[in-house]
Amino acid sequence: MLRAAPALLLLLLLLLLPPLQAQPLQACRLKGIERAVQCGQVEMPENPDTPTGRRLTIHFAVVPALAKNKSADPLFVFAGGPGQAAMQMAGPLQPVLAQINARRDIVYVDQRGTGRSNALECGPPRRTLPLAETVDPARAIAELASCVARLPADPAQYATWIAVRDIDAVRQALGAAQINLWGGSYGTRAALEYLRQFPQHVRSVVLDGVAPAAMALPASFAVDSEAALQNLVERCRSEPACSRLHPTLAADIDALLKSAASGTRVTVAHPVTGAPESLTIDRTALAGMLRSPLYVPQLAAVLPHALARAGRGDWNPLLALHTALAGGVQDNFAEVMHFAVVCAEDLPRVGPAEMAASRATRFGTSFLDLYAQACRKLPVRPAPPAFYEPPTANVPVLILSGGADPVTPPRHGEAIARELPNVRHFVAPHLGHGVSGQGCAPELIGRFVRAAGFTDDQGKPIEGSCLDKLPAAPVFLAPATRPTEGMQRP
Repeated sequence: MLRAAPALLLLLLLLLLPPLQAQPLQACRLKGIERAVQCGQVEMPENPDTPTGRRLTIHFAVVPALAKNKSADPLFVFAGGPGQAAMQMAGPLQPVLAQINARRDIVYVDQRGTGRSNALECGPPRRTLPLAETVDPARAIAELASCVARLPADPAQYATWIAVRDIDAVRQALGAAQINLWGGSYGTRAALEYLRQFPQHVRSVVLDGVAPAAMALPASFAVDSEAALQNLVERCRSEPACSRLHPTLAADIDALLKSAASGTRVTVAHPVTGAPESLTIDRTALAGMLRSPLYVPQLAAVLPHALARAGRGDWNPLLALHTALAGGVQDNFAEVMHFAVVCAEDLPRVGPAEMAASRATRFGTSFLDLYAQACRKLPVRPAPPAFYEPPTANVPVLILSGGADPVTPPRHGEAIARELPNVRHFVAPHLGHGVSGQGCAPELIGRFVRAAGFTDDQGKPIEGSCLDKLPAAPVFLAPATRPTEGMQRP
């Protein structure tokens, strides 16, 4: 008896299965959007190789265009993280995309493993968690294995190259022949992968803070955070008031890191409850506390003051800066999905050169060590080699980068821009992580998407010089500061 090849059997099985059907759209509400939107869902196999196995419900929301005579090509939003849900970002993003939404639907898809699409998370975020659990990532890593065992999911099936097929199923369900893409941070990787797999369905792409597949995230964390931290040190040195108050900022940072190597025991007030807590801050915890404020220039501007206070034994300002960002992230973050992506796509690409580059920074291998520990607890499947190749389609791509970004700085945008055939890369020199909502950026994005190119409908070139005019956040100076505010070292 002749046996069919496995690929042929899979093809026959797919032909026998009923086509994926989307449920009719229903009126719904999204937090932060006053008007009613429409929500829908599509059913997809969790494992693309076993279409008769476990199924996932992929949820999405459509914010309808305001114009009655709307354009047929909606804009799809790809959320960051990895681990963020797009539908939870709708409220903050809608003002940024308002010009586009005038004539185009905006579509928010919760990527598999996030939000309403079978979120891979260990429990609801709690801002009142003890600070020891908030600042100590090792605790969360230690609990990861038991969390994974409880989840009704196979984390190996949540990689980017699989997830973008869900996005295309949503496109098909909405009947759109072509779509526009907006991706932020990790969402840029998903958008690039969608462009690679489905170029015929893409009209234009906006990438805000590029995180390409070849980035090797845990290693780049240290290198890019070091560059952002050093940029802050140099800014402080160039501003007379900051230089006077913090004349030895670089040495002060090094002194804190050295003292944390053996663990620093501190007592602080919880930023939410106000209750006093005692905890030990080691070098890994301090690395995270140094890095998180750098995402937002307004928070980074307070870092010299907070570090000076920590050097004198008052860690409250530094912990407040850290939790100001971390608390908001926890509200929309599926941690297992995050590790499922990074463990499959990034960590395998960390070699001796990446390790050496991390060791050469103040942050060392702290981030790499944490991810290596976490990834031993998750099943992964290798990404196909083509996943790491840039798209080749001649689709217009607009790249935005923040010059002070500690995670997706311009060097990553420059690298991918060299590979794409139809691209412009605009840098906002003084901005951090996320450019789209700042200054003239919404106008640039609106003009670009309307034209699907770099000359608008009035024949004017679309260029990013207006981003140069966005000012840097001035370094924070506490009221009644004294020239002796800097750290007091023995």
